[in-house]
Amino acid sequence: MKIYLLLILVLLLGCAPKFSTKNIDLLNGYWVITEAKAPNGENRPYSGTVEVDFFELDSIRGFRKKLKPLLGNQFNSTNDKVHFSISFKGEICVITYLRQQHSWQEEVVMLSKEELQLKDARGVVFRYKRYLP
Repeated sequence: MKIYLLLILVLLLGCAPKFSTKNIDLLNGYWVITEAKAPNGENRPYSGTVEVDFFELDSIRGFRKKLKPLLGNQFNSTNDKVHFSISFKGEICVITYLRQQHSWQEEVVMLSKEELQLKDARGVVFRYKRYLP
């Protein structure tokens, strides 16, 4: 029985997403939030979200901006451009945002071509899917 548990643990750890400067560029582009999951397990779906998060990353620095989609693949830009930097603490990827004198962090839990998951300091995991204008 212990061998099976150990084998399952090894498989789960081996399948955990790994981040590096080589694949963090997948963050670039348009993302729309689909749900938020609190540490207590409560889910909050975001259906009909009217804002898109745009990430632009150059190496380990970039910015995040909220956009409102319009007809004809156009966007209305908001005034909330936030600069950030990327750092790696072991296999944990952290985004540190800086707006004026205020800073905060989010951990990249999962990142692929189609899905993004960010965890804030409260432990809330925000799930995004790629937005294609």
